[in-house]
Amino acid sequence: MRNHLRFAILGLASSSLLNCADVADDDLPLADDTQIDRDEGRPLTPPSTDAPANIARNYLVQRVGDAAVQLRVVNESQSRGVTHVRFEQVVDGMRVYGAYAKAAVSSRGELMQVIHKLGPTTRPLAAQAIDSDALRTALVEYGYGIEPARVRSSGSLTTFARSDEMYREPTVERVAYSDGRVLRVGFLVETWSRIGNQLDHTLVGGDGRIVTAERRTNNDSYNVFAEDPGKGGQSVFDATGRGWLGAVAQTTHNIQGPNVKAYLDTDNNNGPDAAATTGATAVSNGDFAAVAALGESPATVTNRAVAIQNLFYFNNFMHDRLEAVGFDNANGNFEGNDPVNAEAQDGGGLDNANFSTPADGSSPRMQMYLWSGTTPAGLLVVGTPSYGVYPSSFGPAFTATGVTKLLAVASPADGCTAVSGVSDKIAIINRGTCDFVTKVKNAQTAGARGVVIVNNAAGTAFGPGGTDNTITIPSGMVSQADGTLVVASAGQSGQLRTNTAPPQRLDGDLDGDIVFHEYGHGLTWRMIGNMSGKLAGAIGEGASDVLAFIHNGDDVIGEYAYGDSLGIRSKPYGSFTETYKNWTANEVHKDGEIYAAAMWKVLLNYNAAGLTADDLLADFVDGMNFTAAAPKPENMRDGMIASLTPANNTNPRFCAIWRGFAKFGIGVGAKAVLKGPKLTITESFTVPSGCAAP
Repeated sequence: MRNHLRFAILGLASSSLLNCADVADDDLPLADDTQIDRDEGRPLTPPSTDAPANIARNYLVQRVGDAAVQLRVVNESQSRGVTHVRFEQVVDGMRVYGAYAKAAVSSRGELMQVIHKLGPTTRPLAAQAIDSDALRTALVEYGYGIEPARVRSSGSLTTFARSDEMYREPTVERVAYSDGRVLRVGFLVETWSRIGNQLDHTLVGGDGRIVTAERRTNNDSYNVFAEDPGKGGQSVFDATGRGWLGAVAQTTHNIQGPNVKAYLDTDNNNGPDAAATTGATAVSNGDFAAVAALGESPATVTNRAVAIQNLFYFNNFMHDRLEAVGFDNANGNFEGNDPVNAEAQDGGGLDNANFSTPADGSSPRMQMYLWSGTTPAGLLVVGTPSYGVYPSSFGPAFTATGVTKLLAVASPADGCTAVSGVSDKIAIINRGTCDFVTKVKNAQTAGARGVVIVNNAAGTAFGPGGTDNTITIPSGMVSQADGTLVVASAGQSGQLRTNTAPPQRLDGDLDGDIVFHEYGHGLTWRMIGNMSGKLAGAIGEGASDVLAFIHNGDDVIGEYAYGDSLGIRSKPYGSFTETYKNWTANEVHKDGEIYAAAMWKVLLNYNAAGLTADDLLADFVDGMNFTAAAPKPENMRDGMIASLTPANNTNPRFCAIWRGFAKFGIGVGAKAVLKGPKLTITESFTVPSGCAAP
């Protein structure tokens, strides 16, 4: 192999990608029990020559007033002269689910900050259920039809056989968990679906019932498109000496290295497509230089090679850029034994992408789909008129014959609670208030034979995202304008079917925003921890957009794949006007835009102060070392502030961050409290003394 690598590559995208689902799972219990010990830049303990882990452990034992607390080091890393130590709590040899601590220790051995959420140290109450009972509970919850056999047990972990429904073997770990009063023995079940890339961690109690669920899917030289095909042509990027390629046989459709394995998966079997069916050819000289033919189908042999090159390049590029600012092997990045499995032109869906992030040491999976562009893949035919429908990523695919039934407006119109009036009909449901899967499932339960979701925002519709193996009826979305006419057609017969003139697809592998967005989910899950829920889930979506625009430098997300110059978000971030009070806890992508808009303003503030996007990326990533799991917007802000030296208004970064967040109501005193379904937002546009008004 020659000592240089050449790839022709197009742009990049976003867990599900940009439109996976409108709502995430419920917040984990006891999230507000997390404590952050910090004293405005002053150390919590005096200088010490002891090991950082011991300094933090001794403080925590005294802080919680319980000498019996057992803390096991998970990892230790250094950034900006500070040692960051992460612990997990252990009782009777079992991990305490959700219990952890993150400590920052200065080079002088001073404890600067501790984040901790620890459970009691009492002996856990024994479980009545066993591991196979817990697995059965999770399988039923997520609609799996096959119960696998036990394979092996090692300590607290039991592994079961991988059925055809599973991407990898499901596991059950015996853990302790707090019910708010005492510790109990429970079971942490991991299932990872083959179809839909659905990675779930389900905590099942000792009585066999679900306590909480966490969805963790939120998907050399190169001739590249710097962002996407709409931003200029391909140009060569020389990656000589970067170590991106592994010492294995490479092909145009399956490129492997220590940081990423990028391959074609059009048949959706979660592995590289066979060379005999895809036209892949061997590459032994490091030259991956296919040239895109954008006027032709993405399915041509050459364009598929371009997609793989593009996906491989951008994953490696982002790996290197993030590693340089602290997302390294010590902090759980993707390299060595857990490179990203990046699946190009994945056959599992349209108009989306996703990224599943397992624990450190296991490879994440990124699934990149083709996009419908401006011509939807489905139609709703009502007599002579027909309306374009973008099919959902869940449920059965549209067919040429389709479903022909009377149209009926659901009651309630948003479909978020039990639905009526749609039995044996095609239900018309408004977008908003709850996630797409809930709407379709409620309609299905009420006897509907299909669902048409009406977009609540102007512009192009998109394919509703989400995953639910129990949905058996087709569904999709129409634009707001078409939806008005569809609603007026209620009572008439409609046919929901495929578009007989299939559109020229656009390749999500070529859209830089989408790939970077997806990679961002891996960054936040590994650096911060739990990123699911109505607050943290939205932060995860917004933070992924932040990673995309910090690199690409513009405030529009996903415009190439979406086929719309205004992108896939409600509006470009530079013209965003909603503030913290508009956070609904109903749509994670929409809510996440508020956090991302604040960060876009922070980027502008950095630039105005003579700072660069690289400066912000470094502060963005290092701030995650100081941020608690399941964060709120104010936690993300405070984490960045805590990472600064000095953390006061003599540092231009300090006011740049505060002014950006305060512009959108996340200023001094801003706070979100989520109790069950009730969200209370305290909005503030105030900045600290010495900082100019936002």
